[in-house]
Amino acid sequence: MRIWIVAVFVALLVPSLPVRGQSGSVRGKMEKPDVYDFGYPKTWTKKYRHSEATPRLILNPDFFCSQCAKEGRISYKTREEMVDILEVDKTYPNPLEGKTKEHFGEFRMLERPGHLVLRRFMNDMKLKDPVFIEDPFFRIFVDLGSFHSKMPPYARREFELSQLADIFPRVTSKTISITPHQRAHLYHFRAHRLLAEFQHLVGYDPKAPYMVYAPPFMGMRQKWEVYIFRKQKDASAFVEGFLGQKVNDGLCWHLLTERAMLTILHGERRRDVDVNNTFTHRLCYNFITGYRGYAYDLPAWLALGYAHLMERRERTDFNTIIFGEGRIPKFRLPSKWKVGVKKAVLAKKAPPFQEFAAYESVGRIPPKMHPQIWSLVSYLVQLDQKKMGRLINILKEKKKGESTRNLLRRALAASYGLTLAQVDEGWREWVKTTYPSI
Repeated sequence: MRIWIVAVFVALLVPSLPVRGQSGSVRGKMEKPDVYDFGYPKTWTKKYRHSEATPRLILNPDFFCSQCAKEGRISYKTREEMVDILEVDKTYPNPLEGKTKEHFGEFRMLERPGHLVLRRFMNDMKLKDPVFIEDPFFRIFVDLGSFHSKMPPYARREFELSQLADIFPRVTSKTISITPHQRAHLYHFRAHRLLAEFQHLVGYDPKAPYMVYAPPFMGMRQKWEVYIFRKQKDASAFVEGFLGQKVNDGLCWHLLTERAMLTILHGERRRDVDVNNTFTHRLCYNFITGYRGYAYDLPAWLALGYAHLMERRERTDFNTIIFGEGRIPKFRLPSKWKVGVKKAVLAKKAPPFQEFAAYESVGRIPPKMHPQIWSLVSYLVQLDQKKMGRLINILKEKKKGESTRNLLRRALAASYGLTLAQVDEGWREWVKTTYPSI
């Protein structure tokens, strides 16, 4: 693993381990997506109680929202008033490093006091519609404009409107314009849906033996942080100012000292469905990478392939590509991924699985191979979702001195009962028989 020491805002030195790295995107054509049921409910059950005297006031908030506080939608005026709800103490069955109890969720963002970071966002950067939301798992900062909820349509429009109506009583199934404040909550809900689906896939159990001494945020010490900016220049200024990196788009990032995962993107010149695709891709990439602690790199094809799988369940016509460090290369991808993958397989131009199975760096996966690694993950998930969850968990249990290739061989054998060659053969036959030719 490579440790970066970078100079960042307020003259602090922050050691960070980049989760390989910046990204771009490419627009294709709509295809029929592979739909997998990862256990999220199809209908929304209201969770918030509102005051009869003041309908906008939520009586049982489990989150702090800066804009809700201003509008009187929650009775708390500051985040500090909700410490008992937002922060947790974890008790260990036996002492760990001399402690039987440890406090987590202290208000820190980007490895510094959270109020300093928010002051930069809310005041210094002159952003138009900044909203900060925190709950027991996420810290989400959003500065996006309003959008038309039917242009273009997205699959869960009615479902997400019912989620928003739980916070905003005036939202109905006929609501067209989503305000910046509502949009921030929309991404808050989306983050939890993606989290729940990932936890369902891996069979996550906070009381499992591997979690007894692990930090409470799915194995990370600090909450998962998400930053979404309206303008590219603001996202770039944020990344350079806080992380010391120059990028044009955004990053997936791991903070080494405090063990937090960062998802960073912008929405300039992008529709909400496109922003949601990139958001889904990066957050899911961070989930699989940071699950049970980020101690080493997973095989790159699996982390990237899972991120593509989840993104393409949203829409298939906008695809996010995560590259390694350095300059973003020029690339072309097929407008229809399934057709392109099948053509490559039939022409014997798709490289064998054994060739790239043990790559750890996402930079070693060229853009043209992203449709193939997405298809491989899709193949393994359709074979058996529980076995895929088992595969991920075994890959998170690397033995001392074990190579990534041997770890993957062991994980595939223990979960699917397959070798690298058998996965490759099975995937190619699946593509030939199930993927369209045009």
